[in-house]
Amino acid sequence: MSTEYRINYTIERRSSGEDEFNEIGFGSSGAWSDVNAALYAVQSDVQHRQWETNLGQPDPSEVDDPEGGEG
Repeated sequence: MSTEYRINYTIERRSSGEDEFNEIGFGSSGAWSDVNAALYAVQSDVQHRQWETNLGQPDPSEVDDPEGGEG
């Protein structure tokens, strides 16, 4: 078996006036043969708003505008 890499991530947001960040999504790159490929998968998920959510978390399409939203 060859070596594989996976990146797990969470996305958190802190709204104006709040002290704490709240998780709004999460995901995983899946298994890849090198770190750069795993990173590319994560970048693609985030850029295209394709991360996972739990009940009560906003739909990824509702989280800022990828072309210059909240930043």
